Amino acid sequence: MLALIILTVFAIGVIAIGLFLLADRLGTASIGSDGAENGEVAVSDDPSATEEPTAEVEDQPTPLPPDPEDLETAREIAEGWVTLWEAEDYRGMYELISQESRSIIDRDEFVERYEGIAQELAQTDIEVEITGGVEEALRFNLVVTRDSARVGEFEDEILLTMVQEAQGRPRIDWSPSLIVDELADGFIRWRPDIPQRGRILDQHGRPLAHLGQISKVGVIPGDIEDEGALLNELSDLLDMSEERIESTYSAGDPGWFMPIRDFPDQMDEELVDRLNAIPGVSIQKWPERVYPAGPAAAHVVGYLTEVSSEELPNLISEGYAPGDVLGRGGIESWGEEYLAGTRGGRIIVVGPDGNERRTVVEVSSEPAADITLTIDIDLQRAAYDALGDDVGSVVVVDPENGAVRAMVSKPSFNPNDFIMGHTTESWEQINDPDLRPLENRTTTFAYPVGSIFKVITMAAGMEYLGMDSQTTMDCSAEFQLPGSDQVWRDWSPDGQGNLSLHNALVQSCNTIFYQIGADLDSEDQDLLPEAARGFGLGSSTGLDAVREVSGTVPDAQWKIETVGDFWSRGDAVNLSIGQGYFEATPLQMAVLYAAIANGGTLYEPYLVQEIASLEGDILYEAEEQENGEIPFPDSTLSAIREAMVDVTQANNGTAVEVFDGALVPSGGKTGTAETSRDDPHSWYTAFAPDGSPGMAMVAMVEFGGEGSAVAAPISRQVIDFWADNLMDD
Repeated sequence: MLALIILTVFAIGVIAIGLFLLADRLGTASIGSDGAENGEVAVSDDPSATEEPTAEVEDQPTPLPPDPEDLETAREIAEGWVTLWEAEDYRGMYELISQESRSIIDRDEFVERYEGIAQELAQTDIEVEITGGVEEALRFNLVVTRDSARVGEFEDEILLTMVQEAQGRPRIDWSPSLIVDELADGFIRWRPDIPQRGRILDQHGRPLAHLGQISKVGVIPGDIEDEGALLNELSDLLDMSEERIESTYSAGDPGWFMPIRDFPDQMDEELVDRLNAIPGVSIQKWPERVYPAGPAAAHVVGYLTEVSSEELPNLISEGYAPGDVLGRGGIESWGEEYLAGTRGGRIIVVGPDGNERRTVVEVSSEPAADITLTIDIDLQRAAYDALGDDVGSVVVVDPENGAVRAMVSKPSFNPNDFIMGHTTESWEQINDPDLRPLENRTTTFAYPVGSIFKVITMAAGMEYLGMDSQTTMDCSAEFQLPGSDQVWRDWSPDGQGNLSLHNALVQSCNTIFYQIGADLDSEDQDLLPEAARGFGLGSSTGLDAVREVSGTVPDAQWKIETVGDFWSRGDAVNLSIGQGYFEATPLQMAVLYAAIANGGTLYEPYLVQEIASLEGDILYEAEEQENGEIPFPDSTLSAIREAMVDVTQANNGTAVEVFDGALVPSGGKTGTAETSRDDPHSWYTAFAPDGSPGMAMVAMVEFGGEGSAVAAPISRQVIDFWADNLMDD
């Protein structure tokens, strides 16, 4: 009987072991990498597959922090402290400190202290290592290695000491110096070392943005004689409420200067006299970044605002802190890394009295660099003034290299307002959703261009239709495609009679170019769109210092993809005079006409001439870059230039009256682009002088009217200024 029992037990044991091994095998199969599930073994059909099992690497679970109650020896407690600290389990750490330490700081304060210091350090990671010590003496040496977004990796050596509690377990004798050595009753502070921001200069080294002076109007509380009168008069003079004024100085000591509002360095003399007559009011000069050209160069230069809370996490590693400023728009944004320099600073321990006790870690700053632009500030101001109150833009380009000499967009804004503070009125203006004054219209607004496109249609007609400048066609009052009811009209209601191709451009005959557009489309519907692309349109110019859009050169593929409709001959007719779906930016048209002026080279426009360190080392120097050549022969471009000269100098030119008596002969082309409103966009393009062009330009006024009546006079002012002041430079 005993033998039978033993045999039965043995058999049961064998069966149990076998079932266990089978379950283990099936369990392993259920997590195989070939996608088999629920115990089904995946079988490979690959004849090259081997039968050897593939080793799998399983994710290792993160070790759980130790339970403080399980730690008894001094070594275990020290190791547990390290593990909990690395896991940022500050509540668990609190369980390891002595009763006496707990009487000094409660759990919430303890957690808050560790978290606050980690935040001040911009701590992203921490490693703690026990490097030595004597367990019997309850002393351990720790090396704390922190990664800081502000200063990178740094080490701190800390002595961890313990006390023997009454119940027999050692516990940590805690003090703030166990967070950072020598902290004691002090605080951790970040002391940034921010380099002075670099200057932005025009091509002759004149400042467009630099450290200058502003005037601060403020109150010295102890000098106030009649607070009611002071508040009443300041409210009137500064356009601020009395409550807001009082709130700016009410917490100040009697002898403090409490700033209320900022003004430019040069204030209105009458305002200064009235302010100085109020007891308690003071005007002080203050160093600050200023923009001498104000709104005239705002879109080129840009402006500064404080770093936002959303941006800060990504900028802490570069040394930015709350309250720091960041370049917005224009060169201030594009050149941030050069203009800001490299921020440095120190993490220090300070006492309750504010005195510095110890430098924990220090990172040196590096000075900023100056950026010199291609802009001439005098020409920039002249273009700004010429545009007047019109909404639009002016671009002036050097046709020999692509350097941008002036870039004006209106409406504009004053970058100084972001330094001195916006008024309610100025803030509403820059946020106007219709006018969008912060946008650079020269590069981010694309428009129909009207007749200034005709030079492209003329070139394509000469190249693909066998025309020359003397080919004669009828400039009828109306144009229709066979079988179509649509009528396209010339700007002259009676038509202009028979005209050579030369005079068709000089007199800007629409119907002749409609016919050329239709004939090109009849030959090949891609001829005119490809010609436009050959002149650099439909893609960005490559100017990387400011944001730009590419515009639109429509063709059959674009129309079916974008509009969902087929290309028609009427699309080519519209394109022939820069209408329909076609759009381009003022900068694109300026680059195009600069290429016509120089013989066909499409230069990549640029704004930055050089970047130099404070020591004078050249960090960057511009080199002219070609985007290609206009794919039409010199004779074609020469014919276009001759017609453009006659636009301003021949009796039949559309701009001859505007340029009568000009300081320098020039070539030009008027453009009047139809819009969705009654008023067309006004365009004018030009180069000067006519023999050896040293400048090319575009003036554009949104919904301004006829090109010859609005944009051409603006261009005349700019060209005259250039000829009188800059032509010989």
